[in-house]
Amino acid sequence: MKRSSAVRHLTELAEAASEGLRFRDGPTGWPLVSIWVTGELLSSADTVEDAAVVLLLDLPADELPWIALHPTAEWVSERLRLGKRPVLWWYRPQTWPAWNATHRRVVRFWADRDGADDGVLDALRRGCSLPVVEPQPEDWRPQLHAERAVSRRHLTTVLDHYHDRDWRREHQGFGVYPEDHLWRAAQGLREIEDALRE
Repeated sequence: MKRSSAVRHLTELAEAASEGLRFRDGPTGWPLVSIWVTGELLSSADTVEDAAVVLLLDLPADELPWIALHPTAEWVSERLRLGKRPVLWWYRPQTWPAWNATHRRVVRFWADRDGADDGVLDALRRGCSLPVVEPQPEDWRPQLHAERAVSRRHLTTVLDHYHDRDWRREHQGFGVYPEDHLWRAAQGLREIEDALRE
């Protein structure tokens, strides 16, 4: 995909995120706090395979372990039409940094208080220098250790309830099955542990 096409998708994503703010005072709320771009678009390449973003959400960290599915987060991604765009996405609780075990370099291009950052979107479009955020060495390992603890608890919960009929019924639908939750819980923990071993 051309860089210009990828950035067009990010611009549309930012517009949809701003439109979603109308839900903030409603019964459902709008937990999206910011959107960060990562991956190939941070390089100066003219073409990219996919655009990749990280969504920071106002959800408790214990409810949003790495790559786990969350109903509210999934609702946000539906509202943003992420499944219909050539965009890969990941969720993060706002109490954690946007960088993570898989994406160490991120750039914010939308925030609930300011809307789209036109300067960042323009720099992305032109392949210019960006205000990249990445972890300091002293922050990297402690953050991953905290996330590993959350992911371990999540995996234990999934394993403990995996054969429970009520749990299985609550964790399926819209193309998602209990097996998906189990795989994500195990894979999320593995990705964090792999990052700690690097």
